[in-house]
Order: sequence, then C-alpha cells, then structure tokens
Amino acid sequence: MSFARASLWTASSTLTKILGGLVIVKILAVTYGPEGIGLASNYRQLITVLSVMAGAGIFNGVTRYVAQYQDNPQQLRQLSATSSSVVLGTGLLIAFLLLVCAEPISQGLFGDRRFANVIRCLAFLQCGIGWANLLQAKLKGIKDARSNALTIIVGSLLAIPGYLACWAIGGYAGALIGLAVVPSIALLPALFFYHRRADNLLGQLLPGWDKAMAARLLKYTVMTGITAVTLPVAWIMMRHQLASHSDWQAVGLWQGVASVSDAYLQFITATFSVWLLPALSRLQEKRAIAAEIKRTLLRVIPVVMALSFAVWLVRDLVIVALFSSKFIAMRDLFAWQLPGDVCKVAAYVFGYLVIARGSLRAYLLTELTQLILLLVTSHWLIAEHGVLGAVQAYCVTYSCYLFLVIAAFFYWYRK
Repeated sequence: MSFARASLWTASSTLTKILGGLVIVKILAVTYGPEGIGLASNYRQLITVLSVMAGAGIFNGVTRYVAQYQDNPQQLRQLSATSSSVVLGTGLLIAFLLLVCAEPISQGLFGDRRFANVIRCLAFLQCGIGWANLLQAKLKGIKDARSNALTIIVGSLLAIPGYLACWAIGGYAGALIGLAVVPSIALLPALFFYHRRADNLLGQLLPGWDKAMAARLLKYTVMTGITAVTLPVAWIMMRHQLASHSDWQAVGLWQGVASVSDAYLQFITATFSVWLLPALSRLQEKRAIAAEIKRTLLRVIPVVMALSFAVWLVRDLVIVALFSSKFIAMRDLFAWQLPGDVCKVAAYVFGYLVIARGSLRAYLLTELTQLILLLVTSHWLIAEHGVLGAVQAYCVTYSCYLFLVIAAFFYWYRK
C-alpha cells in the first residue's frame, strides 16, 4: 500500500478515534468539571502506560520483525508463538500485581483508597489491551493499513456505548472504569480483522517459545519499560507540583490543552507506526534511511504546522465544544503548547529510526534526555508562572530535544 493510501486509512481511523475520545472527555468535563479531569489525570496516564506495557511492550518489535521476516515462514511462526507467550504471561503478572496492590495504587493516583475497585477492574481490562495491541502490531508489520484502520474505527464506535454504560451504572468510579474499557474493547474487532488475514487464527495465537526470538523481543520490553518510568514519572511530578503551586483545577486546564494536542497529533503519529516503522525496519543503507526520513519530514511537518495554526485560530470554539465554558482559561496556553507539538513530532520522526534499529543504548539516552529536560524546565517555570509554566516547559523541552536528535542523527550518518 502506498504512503498516500496508508495515510488516508490512518487518518480516517484516527478521526473516528479522536471523535470518540472527545465525546468521552466532553462527558467527563461537563459532568465533573476541571477538578474531575485533573483528579483522573494520573489514572489516565496509568492507562496510557498499560496500553504500551500490557504484553511486555513488545509491539514495536513485533511490527519490526513481521516486516523483516515476511519472506521467512519459519521465523514468522517462531515470532507468533513467542510473542503470544510473552503477552499471556505479562498480562497475568500485571493483573496479579494490580489486584494485590489495588488500595495503595488508588492512594497514589487519587490520594484516596476508595477507588481500589477501579484498579481491580483495570487488572482484567489490561489483558484485553495487550492482545488487541499484539494483533494490531502484526497488521502494521504487513502494512495492512486498511484492516488496522477498520479495527480502530469499529473499536472506537464500540467504546462509546461501553463507556456510557459504565458511567451510567457507576457514576464517577464507573466513568474511570469506562476509560479503561475504551482501549480494551478493540480486541473484538482486532480478532475479526486479523482472522480475515490469517488462515488459522488459533494456531497464530498459540503460545510457544524460541529463545533467540524472545531475546530480540524482550529488548523492546526494556525500551518500553524505560518509557514507562521516564516520561510518565515526569508528567506525574509536574501535575503534583502544579497542584501544590495552584490547585487541581489548574492541572485540569493543563490536561485539557494537552488532550487537544494528543487528539490532533494522532493524525500524524498514527501513520508512523503503520508506515514509517516498517519502512525503516527493512532499510539497511544509511543513504536510503536518510532519504526516507527526509521524505517523511517534508510530508509531515507542513501538515503539523497547518493543523496547529488552525487549532490556535479556533481555540475558543474548541474549548467550548470539547470541554465547557469553565475551561476558557485554557486559551492562553495554546501559544506555547502548539509550537512544542511541532518540535515533538519532528523529533519523533528521528526517534522511530532508533526503534527500527533496536538500539537500546540510544533509546535510553533519548528518553532520559526528555525526562531531564522536562523536570528541569518545569521545576523552574511552574514555580514562576504556574499552569502557563507547565506548557512553557513542554515547549522548551521539545525545542531543545529536536535540536539534540538532529545533531545526533548527523553524527551517526557521518560516522
């Protein structure tokens, strides 16, 4: 499939996913206000972490090796069996830990143990997230953007009634459970669309073990684990610093503008895992890799700049439409958030080269760089400017980070 067709399918699925997500955020914002959004922010971060850590976070590795071993049936069989074992074992382990530690996790996320049952429900739902992500990773590896997009579209449509049912039954706690239902329900369409590509669905998912393949995949587990303990920790520390400096309403405003960024940036970054990662995984020569990155930047950056400028123009309408009039103070935050978004996307184009090469040392360096930049800038700027300082720290971090990854790429290319 061409880049244009892949982008079209990815954009369609992303639009559906964004609209579904915004409906859910709208319900949460209108019903519980900025405080409800702020209180749920750490829990939503946990769901985000589990979305990549469920199944040991091997999904970028699965996509890479499916793309690399397309002409080697034996290697593909070993990959399928080993990845199924990893996803099954990790899902059970995470579920056990969440069940046993539900109360202290609730205390850490919400400052209150009364949401322990929410964590217990999450323990089971994250298993569905892991298997859904595994099937989607395989579809991405063969560049089946159509099936992957349809999985996301159907999953997003199913997620809305699922969330509404949880919210109607359980109130705020039910709404929190519904946030975990949203990514896990994608397992149903993922099974259906993957079955259409696989002759023997059960055989494709049966556990097995190959030591060499497991070593390759578990390298991506370490990379994902690094991500899970760097940036999320930085975001949590920033939220608590902002809550201490101001209040949870300020945190809600910051998370509101971040949600808008996450929504429109999905149009761009979703194509990276479907097209850019498999493409870079198959390339070996530096000249070809540099050409692919250049083409991607020339396609992506003008689109990101246009989208970010459009968001800035209609920011007042976006705030009222997606949240409520209580969030109108967000309008002053976009001027710093949106330039940071452009720099972040540009930097992540180079970041996918690190993932495609499987370079653990380079990946660790990139994640630690983001962590240190965020913590240093936020410690200074939040203390000076409160919620505005949070988005200023985001903008400064990714401006510096982009400069550093470009310098590192040219060093690697000329080495």
